[in-house]
Amino acid sequence: MGTLVCKIELDKVKGITVQVDNADDQITQTVVMDGTSITITVKGPQETSTYVQKQDSIVVTVKDLTFDTDTITMKSKGVSQWTSQDTLTVKSTKDMTLNTSAKLTQTATSDAKLSSSANVNIEATSKLAMKGNMGAEMVTSGGEAKVDGVTLKLAGKTTAEMSGAMTKVTATGKLDLEASGMANLKGSITSVGGALVKLG
Repeated sequence: MGTLVCKIELDKVKGITVQVDNADDQITQTVVMDGTSITITVKGPQETSTYVQKQDSIVVTVKDLTFDTDTITMKSKGVSQWTSQDTLTVKSTKDMTLNTSAKLTQTATSDAKLSSSANVNIEATSKLAMKGNMGAEMVTSGGEAKVDGVTLKLAGKTTAEMSGAMTKVTATGKLDLEASGMANLKGSITSVGGALVKLG
């Protein structure tokens, strides 16, 4: 790097301007303190970054912003917003907590995926609703798939089907099998038994 050209201007109206010109790298650094704001500008041949500080705001405009620190604490008394026009990645090498004292809304205009290499627990102290407009599927590659509740209702608007290598329906009280149309009970071996059996 060659010789730098440094300028300092003092003006009772415009304030103080400090400028450093690096002609070899085509970089100009400027600090302006005008009594209202402090503006730091670094202008190069490809990009320009600025830092503007006023009594109630700080605005940083830069192509790449990096924080390298042990801890970061951010607090906001009003609305907070984080917007990315490209991919947004939030990552932690240890536990991560997302908590709100009010309503939580998560939406995606494309696919959404929740996965874990360990257990996943979804719990609601009130009603839990899961809905799929084009279908809903619950699959387990091993172990038991269990649906448990005070009352259990399975309904299909057109057809309902339950199948398995061995299928068992048990009721500790009354068991009703009823069809408003035709009812078929069929098997290679069919057994109907009970203390009292009534047909017809």
